[in-house]
Amino acid sequence: MVYIHYGAAQYNPELFKPISNRPLSVKPHGGLWASSIEAKFGWKDWCEAENFRECLEQNSFRFRLRDDVSIIKINSKDDCSELPIVPVSPSYSGLNWLLIDFEQLVKDGVDVIQVNMSNDDRLYWALYGWDCDSILVMNKDVIGQI
Repeated sequence: MVYIHYGAAQYNPELFKPISNRPLSVKPHGGLWASSIEAKFGWKDWCEAENFRECLEQNSFRFRLRDDVSIIKINSKDDCSELPIVPVSPSYSGLNWLLIDFEQLVKDGVDVIQVNMSNDDRLYWALYGWDCDSILVMNKDVIGQI
């Protein structure tokens, strides 16, 4: 599978920031976000639909993942049931989205999370803010240039 990241012309592992949870957020700090070039609704599609920013080929790079990568694939809301969740105080118990414990996933040896939002409409609310079919690379050593 080939992935594309917009916002840089090449991959620089020295710029890769380690994963850390953000309070009350479905997305962590750090990592590298990308979409499969074959995604039904990838990052470029979302940016065009939302008039967010231009995704230019000259400001992007393509890559593959190493064969030995540990990846979690989320194709439906049901796939989220085994993910570690950050506990929240009772005052935030009404949250409708999942606060994934990304730091725990890294400790457990997970390198990448792949979410296919277009496969299940329920994922939009469960992972509110992911917006499109994408991957989050949490281990900088699993990226291979093309």
